[in-house]
Amino acid sequence: MPSLRAVLLLLILALCPASALAAKQVLILNSYHPDYKWSSDIMHGLEATLHQYDPEVFIHVEHMDTKRNLDPAYLAGLPRFMELKYAFLRPDLVITVDESAFFFFLEHGARIFPDTPVVFCGVNTNPLPPLPKNMTGVREYSDLNTNVKLMRRLHPQMRELVVIADKTATGDAAVAELRKAVPPDLPLQVLEDMPLPDLVDRVKEIGPETGLLFLLYFQDRDGQVYDATEAISAISGASPVPVYGIWNFLMGHGLFGGYLTNAYEQGRVAGNMAGQILSGKNPADVPVTYDDGIQLEVDMRQMERFGITPDRLPPDTRFFNAKADTEHEILLLHSYHTGFKWTDDLQAGIRESLGADAAKLEMHVEYMDTKRHPEPEFTYLNYTVLREKYQSTNFSVVLTSDDNAFNFARQYRQTLFNNAPIVFCGVNYLADPASLSAQGITGVLESYDIVATVQAAAGLLPKATKLYVINDATPTGIGNHNRFEEVRHLLPDRLDIELLENMSMTRLLERLPSLPPDSFILLMSFNQDRDGNTYSYEESCRKIVDVSPVPVFSFWDFYLGSGSVGGMVTSGRHQGLAAGNLARSILGGQKAEDLPIITKSPNALIFDADAMKKHGLDFSLLPKGAALINDDPDSSRYTRAVWTITVLMLIIAMLLFIFVFVYRHQHRKRRALEHSVRIDPLTGASTRSAFDSEMPHRLKIATEKNEKFMFCYVDVDKLKQVNDTYGHIHGDTYLKEVVSIIRACIRASDEIYRVGGDEFVLIFPGCGPEELQRIWGQVHAHIDALNNSGTIPYTMGLTHGCTVFNPQEPQDIASLLKKADQSMYRRKQPHSSQP
Repeated sequence: MPSLRAVLLLLILALCPASALAAKQVLILNSYHPDYKWSSDIMHGLEATLHQYDPEVFIHVEHMDTKRNLDPAYLAGLPRFMELKYAFLRPDLVITVDESAFFFFLEHGARIFPDTPVVFCGVNTNPLPPLPKNMTGVREYSDLNTNVKLMRRLHPQMRELVVIADKTATGDAAVAELRKAVPPDLPLQVLEDMPLPDLVDRVKEIGPETGLLFLLYFQDRDGQVYDATEAISAISGASPVPVYGIWNFLMGHGLFGGYLTNAYEQGRVAGNMAGQILSGKNPADVPVTYDDGIQLEVDMRQMERFGITPDRLPPDTRFFNAKADTEHEILLLHSYHTGFKWTDDLQAGIRESLGADAAKLEMHVEYMDTKRHPEPEFTYLNYTVLREKYQSTNFSVVLTSDDNAFNFARQYRQTLFNNAPIVFCGVNYLADPASLSAQGITGVLESYDIVATVQAAAGLLPKATKLYVINDATPTGIGNHNRFEEVRHLLPDRLDIELLENMSMTRLLERLPSLPPDSFILLMSFNQDRDGNTYSYEESCRKIVDVSPVPVFSFWDFYLGSGSVGGMVTSGRHQGLAAGNLARSILGGQKAEDLPIITKSPNALIFDADAMKKHGLDFSLLPKGAALINDDPDSSRYTRAVWTITVLMLIIAMLLFIFVFVYRHQHRKRRALEHSVRIDPLTGASTRSAFDSEMPHRLKIATEKNEKFMFCYVDVDKLKQVNDTYGHIHGDTYLKEVVSIIRACIRASDEIYRVGGDEFVLIFPGCGPEELQRIWGQVHAHIDALNNSGTIPYTMGLTHGCTVFNPQEPQDIASLLKKADQSMYRRKQPHSSQP
């Protein structure tokens, strides 16, 4: 019988792609967690450089998470975990990022990765411990001496230096180097691992003769973990003097600047060393080096704040937040490719509306090409390209065309676009548009009119009894389907409807010739068939029209001229005009959340005379106000129709600007007041007043729609005891953590209200007891995991009780509260048998 190790090896070989096994494999051992800016920047530099040496190199990342998790039990278990995971899968090279991974490899690497070359980076320990012969790397260099000289040059009145640091390994190393760099005549005071509120209070007391240097601050003496940008923002906001630093990833968050170490450049140096070794060079022949990416960077906003002019700085200074020749940079992100008519029409409208402001902005245009490449892997390649291309760009607004780009921008908004406002267009279905405004998102919904198009077709074909709807399964097609189902009940009763959705083009073209003469077709979208073949709008329309014995109607302008009879037509250009106007408002200083989503863009009844003649349709039955194309040689009526839509759009744009001008002050004040009344500032849950005002309406709607919902009452366990024992800061953190866990487990349609100090009410629309039990199971599992992590000094918990609102047996709010409260009380009993 084969050994267990042999079986595992065969499984690994079977599961790994052949390409991955053939390619060189690199393991990056990252000391910290994903999305920590410093190590992420290093890894971006590593990946970019390694792929220059070998485009097929397979890179795997292990995150040790030792910035946030220093639990001895966790650290003690890491070697065994790595040993088991990499018992058979041997990387060709290991790269360690920062101190924790470096010392981990020194202690355990020979056993876990015997004879594997290793390159380290992000290490600022000085002196370095003895290195094995298979290890080389990049020493992190912080030019503390030059930083101190810069501070004394810009602030000749400085008589002492106050330094902020924590007691992490990196913090201790930085402080040790600083003590060597500070001259004897400059008194040094180190504020080590103080709680952030105390640290902020101490900084407020600093006088003009004190210099302030921020080294590192992630964890205080109480074990509280902070994001580095959170700490520097709070300290800078309180400081009466400029805050200098040594790491460039803190720029833009309140740091004045200094001679800063660049993580991306350090990653590039380490990646170059790793590439040489993968190409055959012996690690012993690649000497340890210092990174050379240190540069003087200064934030111009902080310069203005403290009255420091550029002429006082060296000529090689790099100015952060420097005022460019253009006031704004914007990104237009397309879902599809150039030459795709709908995309080009949207862009034409956007450029037309922004044309007056072109001198004040720089517009970047990117095409994701997801119409021809819908694979998730291709979307991720778009992410990696945009990440490298725009890592230093701060966009004033991001415009997206169509669903894929919009969903992509929402998903990667923080990582790629620094939470810039989003203006969408070409999006044809949103379940809850109103919820986007609070996120700084606005835009233009595709307001195509299915009902008016079908009604016009039914009027031209009074004997028709059958409607065939052609649609694909692309994101546009899914949106079409959802919209169609919403309005199906508004279509003429005499029509029997059959959906021809997500078919192969071959099967569709086989089916269409047999359609009965008393029928017609509504072509919604057919760009990709079931077999994965892609078609342009014009191509798919012509194929369908050529074999169909009955008329084909549509509500998109790009189908006109390709055989479609027409309908209530919507235009990409006009949607682009409306989206561009919204973007101009944002660039002019308005907030995206103050600009309502445009849910109705201009449509017009337009029909193709040639297509009507082909099927013998009576022109006298056209709807009133309809325009014709191809009804005379010069298509004058079509031209008039286009001009009519254009004038209508301009009028709507003017009315929109007037409305926004009058509306913005009142709306801003009202939104601020509503937000303060509706949202609990501590937890982010809805308030008791919101509960009291919204619940009667919820009960009324549920009764009218005959929809059940689950009503839960939640009590946070022992909050008073936590407040009394550990203080209200811990109590507040307890409440925020509980709400955060609940939000991570519930659905987007669910609502949470804070109705008392430690009491909450949750509403679960359309949720049954089994689904609710699963949700609460997840909540309690997350709480148990947090309790077992050892990161909090108390035990978290909550108790919930639930009841169901049944419209057939309506109850008032007081009854629901009472029943849920009784259910919760029973759960609190020590021998309760409730599930």
